[in-house]
Amino acid sequence: MSAATRRIFRFVNWTLRPDEDDDAPPLTVRFRCLTLTGDDAECGAQSETHADPGAARKWTFQHVREHPDHTSYAEVIERPWVMWRGGPA
Repeated sequence: MSAATRRIFRFVNWTLRPDEDDDAPPLTVRFRCLTLTGDDAECGAQSETHADPGAARKWTFQHVREHPDHTSYAEVIERPWVMWRGGPA
């Protein structure tokens, strides 16, 4: 005869929010070139990742100086988020 197993489940509410704690990873920014090349592929060049958006933007000006027809860019932001466990559901 096997012993009965008793399980208790606890349901909780979860909340997702930007992680702004002191030990959170920093928000980072980079830019990438969206200009289509002769074969209809994206240029694909991209800046380094920076915590300072202004530093990432500087790359776009350097890139357009080297490639005057490359005028379309995307900003790529990485923002840390954290899940917080709340009270019972």
